[in-house]
Amino acid sequence: MLLSVFASFLTKSLFFNHWMSFVVPASASTKKPNPLKLLMGLLMNKVNLLICVEMLCVLLASQSVSSGDAGDQAYKLLKENCHRCHGVEFKHDRLNVLDRDVLVAKPVTDPDEDPYVTPGAPDASRLWRAIVDDHMPPEEPLSDEDKATIKQWIETGAEWTLSTERSFVSEYEVLQAISSDLFQVRRQERKFQRYFSLTHIHNNRKVPDEDLQIYKAALSKALNSMSRQSAIALPRSINDSDTVFCIDLRDYGWQEFGVWDELLELYPYGLKPGTVDGLEQYEKIEELFGADGFDGVTHFRADWFVTHATRPPLYHKLADIPATEQELLKRVNVDVQQSFKLGISRRAGLFQSGVSAQNRLIEYHSSQNGTFWLSYDFQRNSPRSNLARFPLGPKFEGNPFDSVAFEHAGGEIIWNLPNGLHAYMLVDAKGERIDRGPIDIVWDSKNVAGTPEIVNGISCISCHRHGMIPIDDFVRSGNALESAEARRKVQELYATPADLLAALNDSKVAYLSKLKAAVGTYLQVGKNKDRPIEEFEEPISRVARLYDRNLDLEAAARELGYESITDLKNQVFSGGLFSLGLGPLAIEGGTVKRAEWESREATVSVFQQAASELRIGSPFNN
Repeated sequence: MLLSVFASFLTKSLFFNHWMSFVVPASASTKKPNPLKLLMGLLMNKVNLLICVEMLCVLLASQSVSSGDAGDQAYKLLKENCHRCHGVEFKHDRLNVLDRDVLVAKPVTDPDEDPYVTPGAPDASRLWRAIVDDHMPPEEPLSDEDKATIKQWIETGAEWTLSTERSFVSEYEVLQAISSDLFQVRRQERKFQRYFSLTHIHNNRKVPDEDLQIYKAALSKALNSMSRQSAIALPRSINDSDTVFCIDLRDYGWQEFGVWDELLELYPYGLKPGTVDGLEQYEKIEELFGADGFDGVTHFRADWFVTHATRPPLYHKLADIPATEQELLKRVNVDVQQSFKLGISRRAGLFQSGVSAQNRLIEYHSSQNGTFWLSYDFQRNSPRSNLARFPLGPKFEGNPFDSVAFEHAGGEIIWNLPNGLHAYMLVDAKGERIDRGPIDIVWDSKNVAGTPEIVNGISCISCHRHGMIPIDDFVRSGNALESAEARRKVQELYATPADLLAALNDSKVAYLSKLKAAVGTYLQVGKNKDRPIEEFEEPISRVARLYDRNLDLEAAARELGYESITDLKNQVFSGGLFSLGLGPLAIEGGTVKRAEWESREATVSVFQQAASELRIGSPFNN
């Protein structure tokens, strides 16, 4: 806009000088110039020059301001052109192009390699080199204008400048919403109500609106991925800002005594309000619940729940995962050995998979709630791990093909919950439940749980974000068996490509329909209304990654309930906050680790101690 105004001004200025040559005619003598014309021309040229310089300064300043919008524009470009492959499907390990921490981090495997983005240095940024060389996006490279935007974003620091216009929600308002909602619930049903809050995320101006929807989807998916009931149940929003949610424990089969208690024992953010108004609301909630129904915690942070409840020990408790494979088989009415003998189970053998460099065998059965999948995983260089030579395991008493039976080291089991979503269980060679898969057998290259170990629950949820993963069998046509009888058994058990594809597709379609029921309400909104559910980022693993980040001053302030981050910054070096290790929050760019923020000393977390020091509230632990 300013460029056009500037050009117009120049045109008019030149026209005026041309007009003056007619209004003030030249003197009769051609040798002597007209003094009046010289004076007017000189004056106009100087005035024009000054005005032009001033307008150029304004123009350049406006261009500098608009360069701040490069973060907004770059974010949109990367989301539209790169995020599906590098954020939804993770085709390149842990690369999420919308996660700045990942983009600017030094590569773990090769510290001498440039980061994806080096702030201020496009040429030292792998992302820029891939874009400018038209290597990425592969199908349709960015236009020169879009490339210029990405380059400008990197040159100016590679910061996201996503604008958010959300009003601050106080802790008092959260408690007031809970007490008002609880008041409307029938007295005998109040003991089954539990509340979750995303208020601290809503109040954080660095969190874009789209991410808020991912948090809501993650909460719903986590709840339903551990449900014991047959229906998908969405958490119910209870306030205008859509940051506080209510669930009924009965909707997930968690009403039994003791199921919720373990969650309370591990929760590091329980507080009794330190303000008069807040305390009044707290006591009102306590009265509404009744002495026997109130556990002392008015609400749980939804991001904490999503991150911690989806891994052992809470995952096993809430999802009711049995202690052994045999208990599970009995529950879902599957007899693996009998199905082997009758030839009614179906198999696929893999040379390697996304979680293992060794052979892996996938087997599926029909069960009470639908299909039942289990994997057999192997130790490296184990004598009987080669499925081409030993495809007819596992070893068990009465196996007629014992001489060509494999010996496995453990496995993963996936089965349908009553509501159609999936449950997961990791077992060792004896069929006993384990919390984590041994890293010499299987590993998680994405580090979803903050470790390369596969952690039951959260790692499996992330990996199987759309249900079962497509696989190809090599055993049916590539085995090395000599016995005709054994080869015939292989043909019986190992599925044809068509049968395997049909089974995988049936399972995937059924799972995606339930996934849509659990998260579609939150993700398929606005411009994403018609977007297929499988094109969205897996919400639980996304929230877990965001949660495990170090806390900066703004994140800490929001979690403590501050509206002004300056108020918290001024408190850091006073009182006991510094002794709690929170000094870095007052330093430009300083952070504290999430693990330290949650760490407990004599059952009280650092967060709770900080809240107590600031008179925000007193620690409450079950």
